[in-house]
Amino acid sequence: MLHYAVYQKNSAIVYTLKKRVRMVFLLITLFLLWGLVLNIGEGVSIRSMIHIVLLLIVTTIGVLYRDGWTFDVGNRTIGSWWGIGPWVRRESFPFDEVVRLDLSHFIKGSALDGKILPKRRQKAVVVFSIILTDERQKTVQVIPERSSSGRIEAAFDRIAIFTELPAKIDRPRDVDLPLRMKDL
Repeated sequence: MLHYAVYQKNSAIVYTLKKRVRMVFLLITLFLLWGLVLNIGEGVSIRSMIHIVLLLIVTTIGVLYRDGWTFDVGNRTIGSWWGIGPWVRRESFPFDEVVRLDLSHFIKGSALDGKILPKRRQKAVVVFSIILTDERQKTVQVIPERSSSGRIEAAFDRIAIFTELPAKIDRPRDVDLPLRMKDL
């Protein structure tokens, strides 16, 4: 699970991946690269280490992956970016197009047609989204409520207070969720 953090800069607040996530991917990449170079130096065939090469590619993508949102109060814009390395897709929205910031909770796996799904598939989920004019919606983050542990609600509050944009939370955070060791 990729966790996000809020960083405040001069006139902007940035909601992006934690730096720790990229550092973990970098350490794993360096370890795999070291093992690959060491084995090639000893004369081991690259065909016998295809799994290491594949893991190295995946972790390199993890190091180069970028994802985040910038809420710039000075320029009165919201910007998003995501991509890998130099291939980054950027979008920008002026504050005038924003109707509100929205934080909603729902149960994943709940059906409208009345079918009862297995209990293990019914998980509480939190969605942080930006509602724009013309019925458009941009999703900032979707995360299970247990793994969020209130972080997404805290980030939502901090962003809403900093930008002074209208905000709507459908219900407060469930503080009494049973917490298991598996959730930590």
